[in-house]
Amino acid sequence: MAMPTESNQRFLIYLLHGEGASFERIPLNNYSLSREPSAPLRITENYQLIVELNTCEEETGVILIWDQLFERDETYTEQPIALSVECNRHVLARGKEEYPWRCGLYQYRIIFMGTTYYGTFEVVPRNFTGRQLETIHDTLNHTLEGLVEDALITKRAVSELEGLEQFASWRYLNWYRGAEHELLQAIKAIELNYDSELKITHTVEATERRQTLKSVRWSAAGNGMRYEGTKSLNRRMELHSDSEPNRLIKHWLRSILETLDRALAYLQHDYEELAQQYDRMENGIEYDENKHQAMSQLKTVAKSYLDQSYNSIYGRKQSLIKTRRQLLALQDFERKCRCDQSLLRKTLYSSFWKSVSDQVPRRMAIGRHHAYDIVFRVWKGSALWQGAGHGRSEERLVPIVKPTALLYEYYVLFTTIECLRRLGYEPLDDTIAEQLRRNFHLSGLQEGTKITLRKEKRIIELTYDGLIDNHEQASLEKQTGFFSTDLNRRPDIRMDLYEAGSLEKKQYMSSFILEVKYRPIRNIYSDIGCTETMLQMSKYFMIRHVHSQNGILTYSRTPVHNVVCVYPGHESSEPVMETGCGSFLQLFPEDNGSAVGMDLLMYMLNQWTGRRG
Repeated sequence: MAMPTESNQRFLIYLLHGEGASFERIPLNNYSLSREPSAPLRITENYQLIVELNTCEEETGVILIWDQLFERDETYTEQPIALSVECNRHVLARGKEEYPWRCGLYQYRIIFMGTTYYGTFEVVPRNFTGRQLETIHDTLNHTLEGLVEDALITKRAVSELEGLEQFASWRYLNWYRGAEHELLQAIKAIELNYDSELKITHTVEATERRQTLKSVRWSAAGNGMRYEGTKSLNRRMELHSDSEPNRLIKHWLRSILETLDRALAYLQHDYEELAQQYDRMENGIEYDENKHQAMSQLKTVAKSYLDQSYNSIYGRKQSLIKTRRQLLALQDFERKCRCDQSLLRKTLYSSFWKSVSDQVPRRMAIGRHHAYDIVFRVWKGSALWQGAGHGRSEERLVPIVKPTALLYEYYVLFTTIECLRRLGYEPLDDTIAEQLRRNFHLSGLQEGTKITLRKEKRIIELTYDGLIDNHEQASLEKQTGFFSTDLNRRPDIRMDLYEAGSLEKKQYMSSFILEVKYRPIRNIYSDIGCTETMLQMSKYFMIRHVHSQNGILTYSRTPVHNVVCVYPGHESSEPVMETGCGSFLQLFPEDNGSAVGMDLLMYMLNQWTGRRG
């Protein structure tokens, strides 16, 4: 039942959406008494959002509950918003702060005079159409399955069909932990109320009851002759738990256990990858701290340089703390899942289920007790890795996609790789997916992810989100070769061109940098003065390269061929714009799947790789 129109509503709520030229005042009126998702109210990501109670006949006001995002190890708790005539506004999202949602479908609830109304809202991308965002998702998942989802963040499901794509290992384990109690209760009920079958057995008894062919043969054999005249082999019909329904249940339980084993193996791999990253980060911080301490003893080192070094170390320590929290959360989650696995295995190898044959029945015979249906439902969810489709949607959590800005960075990275492949560069040794997978775990691609491509004697190394050292000595010791004294030392995508030499040696030639901005051109470029993006691009040209061979240092003091700022533009604006701080290039997917700006990027890369020296 939908609510009445504005003219006779007992309360009226508005959403104040956006700021300045983008400001909208939207009536919140798409709710109803039904839990089924209604036509969603669309709001744009990263826009300011304020909820306002305009009129209310009751002094008690209304309670508003908006869906939130939760970290995987967080307890799901709701945060109701009380709106009244005296306190009629609440800020849901501020434009310049971290946005509380990702693109997708969410639910809100309004509680008024004890009655709950349900509505849905959809967060849509700011700089893409829905079809373009879908194309980006398809492109990323085609190259590396699971890259689109944020495995560490969840939200409440809105509909029964939401989130039924391939689960990540942790997602399956989360689902199983939710279904485990019901499964074990059903198994116990089957053990107490199982479907039995009459089975023929033979027992040696003092009184002969009825002769059968088997008893006659037994009488003529050694044992029968020994008992002649005193005992006989009689046939009996006994109830036995080794029935077809029970054999089917045992097969399903074994299947669930095998899926648990595989999911835990994947989870262990994720943990090991994250632990290795943690060790690398810790070693790097320790090295930089020692270097900073040594520099601080020298009076010749500029204070601004020491401050920059300290701030860099502090920022990396914060990242290290966050990574450690993720490690501890994964470790605790794995421990709980191991206990669940052990409990199911213990159940499967109990005396009752040992008496049930391992032979899979030829037909699907489900027992009469309702517990058989429960096990079937859990097994089906496990087999499809989409058990979250069972039960009430408002009680389950599903993963959410990564922030659109991050997905756009991945899209630009993969599009760049595709451009180079079209220019004849192919993966060196491992495939693109294998190279990416080495640096991929639950939270996405890691800092410093590298992809290596080769064409004849030319080698290109792509580095995603790699931090450049702040001193040449550090770059020599770490054998990275790159250093910069500026604060902006982390390009989104850095491509380094090498000439392959003899004895597997390679000679550095030059670099090409892509800075990815998920913003319109008006926010990143100005023909009067310089924006933060323009200053950032200019500082990338200050990157240097040093190479040591036989104790002789060779410097490349202007190694960066070009810095290109890639942004999602619009067909009506110029596709590429050249400035003194670098180039601005539109790159975005069309609704038909092709990429606008890809040909221009390929042309730029071809000009760079074809350049000598």
